Amino acid sequence: RVAEALGIRAITARQWLYMAYSTAGNSLYESMKKNAGYRGILAPRSLKVRYLEEDIPYSLVPMASLGRMMGVSTEVMDSIILMGSIINSTDYRVSGRTVENLGIAGMSLRELRLIAIGETGK
Repeated sequence: RVAEALGIRAITARQWLYMAYSTAGNSLYESMKKNAGYRGILAPRSLKVRYLEEDIPYSLVPMASLGRMMGVSTEVMDSIILMGSIINSTDYRVSGRTVENLGIAGMSLRELRLIAIGETGK
């Protein structure tokens, strides 16, 4: 919904797997299972891993922050951010990237699009 609010047509994870790895499947599970690049990767031994310590503060937090700025509900992202924060005793909303610390708080849709294509609007 955040991408839609920005006028961006987002692709699904299954579509991304096909584009990145040429892995096709009828479901996301099947596509991941067929991906040779994922074979042999075991589950982490703890939850103090980069998937939580990087993906939450630097992917989910900025998307949720941007969603709030655009008036889009992000309750699933918010739940994952909260669970990860509790599990790792880190407030990812404080340590992660937000529209405020990225310097884009209050920008218009036009200004955000200009930044996205590498223009400053100046």
